[in-house]
Parts: sequence; structure tokens; C-alpha cells
Amino acid sequence: MKKHIYLLLLLLLCFAFAKAQSEKAALEERKAKIQQEINQFDRLLKNVRKEEKTMVLLVETIDKKISRTQEIINLTNKQANTLTRNIKANAAEIKKLEVEIKALKAEYAEMIVKAYKSKNDQSRLMFLLSSEDFLQAYKRVQYLQSYANYRKKQADEILLKSTALADKNIELENEKKEKTRVLDLNQRQRAALKTDKVEQVDLLAVVKANEKKYAADIKEKSRERNKIDRELRALIAADIKASNKGKTGAVANKFFLTPEAKLLANNFISNKGKLPWPVEEGFVSRRYGKQPHPVVRSLTIDSNGLRLQSPSGAKVRAIFEGEVIRITKSKYGILAVHIRHGNYTSIYDNLKLVSVEKGDRVKTKDRIGEIFTSNSGETELKFVLMQDTETVDPAQWIARK
Repeated sequence: MKKHIYLLLLLLLCFAFAKAQSEKAALEERKAKIQQEINQFDRLLKNVRKEEKTMVLLVETIDKKISRTQEIINLTNKQANTLTRNIKANAAEIKKLEVEIKALKAEYAEMIVKAYKSKNDQSRLMFLLSSEDFLQAYKRVQYLQSYANYRKKQADEILLKSTALADKNIELENEKKEKTRVLDLNQRQRAALKTDKVEQVDLLAVVKANEKKYAADIKEKSRERNKIDRELRALIAADIKASNKGKTGAVANKFFLTPEAKLLANNFISNKGKLPWPVEEGFVSRRYGKQPHPVVRSLTIDSNGLRLQSPSGAKVRAIFEGEVIRITKSKYGILAVHIRHGNYTSIYDNLKLVSVEKGDRVKTKDRIGEIFTSNSGETELKFVLMQDTETVDPAQWIARK
């Protein structure tokens, strides 16, 4: 019974250790991803500061960096608190093991002394020969064997607990070193946050002093986006009209789907929330839908998709299998690829190169192009997802990072 209890305790300890290691690994992975974003912000800020006409982008970028830095500080705080609890738990376990080992050694020493006093073979033989009958002699033999086994068990338990104590001491030292490392990182991030906040205040003061000018620029860009959105809807509407021409049962503003296209659309829908990102590395720099402008808060902007910031030279990939139905080119030479998935269309805009042609069939994660990098170092994919003629929030369709 005692053996089973020890085994159960060992299993519980193993489970707790595995859970702690899993949580630690998850925190480290999250920190690494955030740090990648922060590094990307630093690279972007370095380039943006060189440009005179990128004040709004500069404020946006430093605002996002501050947000991510605060997030990594929160994570290191959580790590430090977890390590503090682990250190306390290990210290308590070490103290408990030391008490148990001391008691076991005292008990074992007492047994050794008793064994020494009756160690000669003659004493053991007389103990057996003095038995009143065979049954008593048999029981005395069993007693001597049990006594020897118990001594061995005590010695094994002392060794086992001593090994566990040594392991706990090593674990405790490692956790103390890890806590020192985490706190050091936390302090560096706090210093960086303080510096960025000072720069943010200075930049916002410049924006505030020239708010009318920046507001006018933002409104002009908003009008350009609205114009592009209207053109995009017109293109899709023309595609729908062409697909519905001469088809019985066709519905206005909805694609007529062949059995094959309907199956593709159903497969696309069944993967909602699990679709891969159109970039391997990157983060959302602008969400979908209406939102206050991140710099001039009095203005509202309406985003028809996601903006995804990526490293320079980042490649773009298809989020699902489908057909390339259009490749457009702006007057500035910027390219966009449209891929149809039944009655859904994924659009990858702001590309400098494309590696597909109209009519190509692509598979999930097939490379379709490379994102354009501006003079300010901004490498941003404009990613739009449409159901028939209406845009939908791509964040609800691609997998969470």
C-alpha cells in the first residue's frame, strides 16, 4: 500500500513538473514572437526617422512598439512570479527532504548498531536453535529475513531521497539564475519603454501642433482607399454578372456556383479560423472595420481588410486552394493578386513581384508574390477577404497566432 502511495506521489510530481515546463515553454514562445515584432518595429523606426513625410507612420509604429513592450513586460512579470512560487515550493521540499533524510539516517544507524551487537553467526544460530518448535524456528527465519530486507529498503530510501535532494538543489539554483535573467530582461524592457514613451510624447506634440495638416493628409488617403474599394467592388460585381449570365437560378450580387465551386466554397467555410496567414512572419498593423485613427483620434477610418507588417523581402502565400482570377497593377506599379475560392475571394495587395498568372490553380500556402517595401522601410501587405461583393473580417478566418 505504501509503495502505491509513493508511486502516486511520484506521478503527481512528474505531472506538475511537466505542466510547469509546458507553461514555461508557452511563455518563452510568446515572448519570442513579441520580441520579433519589437525588433521589426525598431528596424522600421530606424528607416522612418530618416523620412520627413512619415510623421503619422512614426507615431503609429512607436505606439505599437510601446504596446508590445508593455506586453512583454507583463509576461516577464508573470514568469518572475511563477519562478518565485517555484523557488518557495522547492525550498520547502528541500527542507522536508532534509528532515526525512535525517530521520531515516538516525533510524538506519540504530539498526546498524543493533545488527553489530548480534552480528556473529553463533548468535543468530543460537537464536534459531533456541526455538521451542519448528514453527517458531520458521517464524524466526522469516523475521531475520524481513529485518535484513527492511535494512536494505531503508538504505535504498536514503539513497533515493538524497538523490532527490541533490536534484532539487540543482533545480533551485537554476530557477534562481532564471529569475535573475528574467528580472534583468524586465528592467531592460522597462528602460526601453520609458525612452519610447518620452519620444511618443514629443511626437504627439508635433502632431498636435500640425493636426490640421495631418488630418487633411489622412482624409486624402481615406478618399483614395474608398475609391479603390469602390473599384474593387465593381470588379467583383462584373465577375458575378459574368458568372451568372445565362444561368438558371442565378441570384443578383452572388456568384453562380458549379458543383465543383460549391464544394470548394464549403471546404473554405469549414476551415474558418484555421486558414494559414498569408505571410509566414508578421503582425496585424491595422484591424478590419471602422476604428479611430491611431494618431489623430478625432478621425475615424474604415479598413476593408487587414494590414500585415512583415520583414523586408517577405513572401506572400495563398491562404487556400483556388484559381487566380485577376492580377492588377496600380499607376504606381503596385501589384495585387485575386484568388477565387468558390464565392469567396482573397486579395493580396501592395506587392512588388508576383509569381503566378491569371488562370493558375494554386494550393494552400503556394507562393504568389513578394511584398513591396517603401522608402521608409515599411513592408505591409494589404489583405482583403470578400464573400461575393461584401468584405468580411479576415481575422475571423485565419488562425490565431
